[in-house]
Amino acid sequence: MKEKRINLTMTVMSLIGGCIGFIIGEVLINLYRYTLPHSLLMGLYFGILALCIGLMCLVAEMINPRLNGFSWKNNYLKTSFKFLIPCTLVLLFIFGALFQFLYEASTGKIKKINDVVFVIDTSGSMSKTDPNNERFSAALDLLNSMNEENRVSFYRFDDTSEQILPMTEVTDKMKKDIKEKLKLHENPKGNTNMGDALQKAYEEVKLTEKPDRNAMIILLSDGGDTYNLDNNFNEIMKPFKNAGIPIYTVGMADGNNYYMLKKISRESNGNYYGVKEAKDLKGIFNKIYKDRQQRLLMDKRNGVYESSILYIMLRVILISLLGCLIAVSVSLVFDNKNLLKGFLLGGAISGIIAGLIIELGFLYLPWIGILYRALADIIMALVFTLIPINIDVKDYSKTTYMDKEKDINFSGNNNFNSFK
Repeated sequence: MKEKRINLTMTVMSLIGGCIGFIIGEVLINLYRYTLPHSLLMGLYFGILALCIGLMCLVAEMINPRLNGFSWKNNYLKTSFKFLIPCTLVLLFIFGALFQFLYEASTGKIKKINDVVFVIDTSGSMSKTDPNNERFSAALDLLNSMNEENRVSFYRFDDTSEQILPMTEVTDKMKKDIKEKLKLHENPKGNTNMGDALQKAYEEVKLTEKPDRNAMIILLSDGGDTYNLDNNFNEIMKPFKNAGIPIYTVGMADGNNYYMLKKISRESNGNYYGVKEAKDLKGIFNKIYKDRQQRLLMDKRNGVYESSILYIMLRVILISLLGCLIAVSVSLVFDNKNLLKGFLLGGAISGIIAGLIIELGFLYLPWIGILYRALADIIMALVFTLIPINIDVKDYSKTTYMDKEKDINFSGNNNFNSFK
């Protein structure tokens, strides 16, 4: 007799596995986002997630073998444990890495960001926030990592803004020149007029733009605008948004007005970075520069790729496939065709939902990325376990299994007696 079943024990355990996998994945992303190749990082992310889910599903069927039966538990459990790592960790590592590689592949139709405009706060408040002028050292660190493919411009601002360096191709001579010029602005004074500085930076970008290049702006301040930027915020930011020029903002020191810096970056499709102390600025500009074109499957897509229809569709498709593969990998652990059919359907549904959560979440509200990843991982762990599986009840009951064992033993004894 056929019967449709779900195993609620598996549902609960798979949810726990998804949560564990999510936590490990967050640690990986936070520790290795800038050091590991993205393909390797996403391979590990999905491989570990699948392993955690598969392990918990296996434990669930050990406790309550509702979908695989007592015969499986007594005869094939050890085999399932042997299948666990190759069917989950290895399989999803391969596809996670491959899909990340495809996601990062360039179409050749989108211009890279080669031009950077530094807009640096030199108002009086910076004497307390950054007394050792670490912000200039951080900018120079980034400059030293660039080559002749890049162009940079420097602005500083207090009550007014001033161009320190027009848009210039990066050369060794230019690096030495800008270092000397920045030394002339190491004595902060005046108030903070971010609006004027941003308008000047925009004018510089438009004046020097070229068809094959894109630009970004890096704004560093303690956030305390004193010229009521809020009053004409939309007017100032509209050109950036229309031209697709992202502004990456860096906020320094505790207790200052980060609200405006976050608002500026959000409105221009940039990112906000907060540092508690000036010494933490070391490497922050390099981090921004690496983030400018980031395309990580489970994180915000930055720069000119932000609203690309191609990458919107591609990410949803790839995460949908990964959702299917996670569910399929669990069925392979049990080597059960009935599970494969049901889990494949559930995996497809969960993958599509997870892909839409990740894509739409990061596209419209990118500031709570950890929440989107948590929801996506939980959905991929949960939904496939809720799809009813067709099973043959008589082959799955404990009573039937024990009766068969008795028959085998009885038959064996009779054969032995007759032999005697």
